[in-house]
Amino acid sequence: MKNPRGFLLGVGLGFTLIVSLGSVSLWSQSMAHKSGAGQAAVSGTTDKIAQQAEHAFDAGHYEQAIKFYEELIKAAPNVAEIHSNLAVAYYLSGRFADAAREARIALKLKPTLLNAHYFLGASLAESGYCGEALPYLEKDFSRVRDSKLKRIIGTDALRCSMALNHVDKAIDYDQILTREFPDDPEILYLTTHMFSDLSTRASQRLLATSPSSYQVHRMNAEILELQGKPQDAIAEYRKVLKLDPHVPGVHYEIGKILLQQSHDLATLHEAKKEFEAELKIDPGNAQAEYQLGEIASTVRDWNNAITHFGQAVKLDPQMVPALVGLGEAYVSAGRLKDAIAPLKRATELDSNNVDAHYRLSFVYRRLGRNQEADQQLAAYKKAYEELLKFRQRIRTGIVGDVAKPDTGTRDH
Repeated sequence: MKNPRGFLLGVGLGFTLIVSLGSVSLWSQSMAHKSGAGQAAVSGTTDKIAQQAEHAFDAGHYEQAIKFYEELIKAAPNVAEIHSNLAVAYYLSGRFADAAREARIALKLKPTLLNAHYFLGASLAESGYCGEALPYLEKDFSRVRDSKLKRIIGTDALRCSMALNHVDKAIDYDQILTREFPDDPEILYLTTHMFSDLSTRASQRLLATSPSSYQVHRMNAEILELQGKPQDAIAEYRKVLKLDPHVPGVHYEIGKILLQQSHDLATLHEAKKEFEAELKIDPGNAQAEYQLGEIASTVRDWNNAITHFGQAVKLDPQMVPALVGLGEAYVSAGRLKDAIAPLKRATELDSNNVDAHYRLSFVYRRLGRNQEADQQLAAYKKAYEELLKFRQRIRTGIVGDVAKPDTGTRDH
C-alpha cells in the first residue's frame, strides 16, 4: 500500500463511507422491487460487496477496497457516493490521477457531495495541477471541519500558492496552519522552506535590479559568515560602510564576528570600537550595549559592565542574557542585594534559565536566605535536567537511539 506524504497514516477518514452502503442498498431494493427474485439475489451480492469495501477501507487496505468499489460501480454506475469513496481510496493509495477522475464523476452525479469536492482539489494538487486545484482548495479550507482533512487541504493550498507565486495567500495559509497545528513537523518544515524560498527569490531580484547597492554587499557578507569565512565577511561589511557609513547594524555584525574569533585583548579592543560606533549610529541597539557589557566583564571591569548591561536592560526589558549579566556583574562587584532584582526577573521571564537560577541561589545563600536559596537550587537542578533531556531528544532525533538494539524488523 502506498501512503502519500507519510503523514496520512491514521488520517481517520472513515466518515467518507457514511452514505455509500445506504445508497447501494436503496438502489438494490429498487431494482429488486422492479425485477423480482432474480434481482433480489443481485441486491444481496451488492450489499455484501459494499460491506467488504467498507471493512477494507476502515482497516487501511485501500488497494483491496478499490477492487470492491470498482465492482460496485459496475453494478451501480450512477451512485455518486461510491465514486467518491473510490476517489478517497485512490488518493490514500497515491493514485492521484485516478482519484481526481472519480471525484469528478461523483460531483457530476451529485454536485453537493462535499467529500468529492475536498479530494478533487487535494488530488489535483498532488498531481501537480495547482492552477486547477487552488480554487477547490481555497473554498474547502474555510469550510472543512475535520482537523486532519483541513491539514491536508491547507498544506496543499500553501504549496500550490507558492508554486503559482501567490505569496500573500501562502503566508496567510501558513499563519493559520501554524496557529492550529503549532508543533506539527510537516507544517514547520513547510514554513521553513516557504520563507527560505521567499528569501531566495528576493535575493535574486536584488542581484538583478541593484547589483552595486550596499544591500548586495551586506547579503554577501551574511552568506560568507554562514560559510565560515569571517575575514571575507568583514571585508564585505566594510564595503557596505564605504558606500553608506550610517547603515545601522553593520558595525555590530563586525564586532560580533571579531568576538567569535578571539577574546584576546587586542581583539576585544577592536570589537569594543565597533560596538561603540554602532551606538553612535543607533543609540537604541540593546545588543550592542549587551556586547559592551560582556567585554567589560571579560576584563573584569565590573562598573562598566553594570553600566552597559543596565543600559541594555533599559532598552530591552525582556533581554534575559542582559539581566543575567547584570546580576553577575553586581555579584562580582560585591553588590549582592542589587543582584537579586535582575536575576529574579530573568527567572520569571525564562523559568528554564539554569544560569539565572544558579546565580540567584548563590546570592540568597550568601545573604543567609537559605530557604529561598534551596528553592532556586531545586529550580536550577530541574532546569538543568530539562536541558539535558532536550539535548538528548535532539541527538536521538538526528542520529537515532544508538543504545537501542536492532531487532531486524521493519515498519510495514
